[in-house]
Amino acid sequence: MTLAITICVLLLFTIYFFIRKKQQKQRFNRVVDMTVNYMFQERPGQYSGDRNSKSGVFVFKAERNDDRLKNIVIRKVRPLHSALNVNLEQILVIPFERKGNTKSDVSVRFKVNRTTSKIADLTGGRVCISGVLNFEESRSKSFKAILLISDLYKNVEV
Repeated sequence: MTLAITICVLLLFTIYFFIRKKQQKQRFNRVVDMTVNYMFQERPGQYSGDRNSKSGVFVFKAERNDDRLKNIVIRKVRPLHSALNVNLEQILVIPFERKGNTKSDVSVRFKVNRTTSKIADLTGGRVCISGVLNFEESRSKSFKAILLISDLYKNVEV
């Protein structure tokens, strides 16, 4: 009898966590549209000073759908590629301070862990981010999202 109760409790906890994860993802997608672009370093050691390391940047472009959103705080960035590493030394903040400002960008450096890895294209890869959405006159809400890496970064304003 206790085994059945234990299994039911574990099943309920599992269902609860899946529902909560789905709600966090929906909350993020409802409030903001975000794309991820990437760019590799142009010459070895450009970002780190180490000529043997290969690195680059992820550029997060965000557009808010809710005018109450003040900013997005990204606390964790994790590329879902075994050869890439992001050492986030501080939080990333994507601000939406003015009412007319609906778009904003922020970038973070990544490093290729293995020098033998030949990575030429990250398009279609994924990046997992988590953090907090801060709204005007309300509580902040946590989120976790997996974003698709769309294309190479081009610094072109439209």
